[in-house]
Amino acid sequence: MFWRDVAAIAIGYLLGSANFAHMIARLRKGIDLRSVGDGNVGARNVWHVVAPFWGTVASVLDGLKGMAVVLLARALGASLAGQLGAGPAAMLGHCFPVWLRFRGGKGVATLAGVLLVWTPWSSLVALGLVGVSQILMRNMDRAIPVGAIASIFLPPVFGYPWTMMLYALGLFALVGLKKLLDLPHERRVWASAGWQDVRSNDWYPGLQAGQGQDEAAAHQNGAAPPGTRGI
Repeated sequence: MFWRDVAAIAIGYLLGSANFAHMIARLRKGIDLRSVGDGNVGARNVWHVVAPFWGTVASVLDGLKGMAVVLLARALGASLAGQLGAGPAAMLGHCFPVWLRFRGGKGVATLAGVLLVWTPWSSLVALGLVGVSQILMRNMDRAIPVGAIASIFLPPVFGYPWTMMLYALGLFALVGLKKLLDLPHERRVWASAGWQDVRSNDWYPGLQAGQGQDEAAAHQNGAAPPGTRGI
């Protein structure tokens, strides 16, 4: 049983490190997501710098990846601990893939896939709330916390063990930590390359709509982008 658990967690990391957003951006546009858009190797960046369709594809594939690692752990006969551990392992693989020098995405879609296996009904409601929040606020950085709160507190309402609350909390804590770790890099990328979603993001104070594009033009002409000073 121990070795099955080890195998489940190892496979979880390896499968999680398959970053579909990076692959799609390379194949469709020949670009490296780490240096364009918002600097994140994730589906939302693909949405902005490649195309909305391909951003959706990347998100769905990352979600399926999260589901697959848990189902594979079950198929391997791993213990409950091994099955639970496969989910965070997949997120670690997505966030810190060896083949991308440990600079991956945030893992939100992968997290959603993991929770859809363990707490399907509450997770579907949480995803619905994210969609509604995005439509109303037009700001994914505000919509995701709404889904996070629902994912953490709704499982007992649907009859799932209360321990799933702690599990979901741990997964979202990993997403939050990754966001904080990536923030300095993303600020530099955004300031130098610009991003169409500047006007609706709270993580980059001082950047207004169109400012990123102006700075990108200045950067191309050899001038230092204003937003990069002191970062």
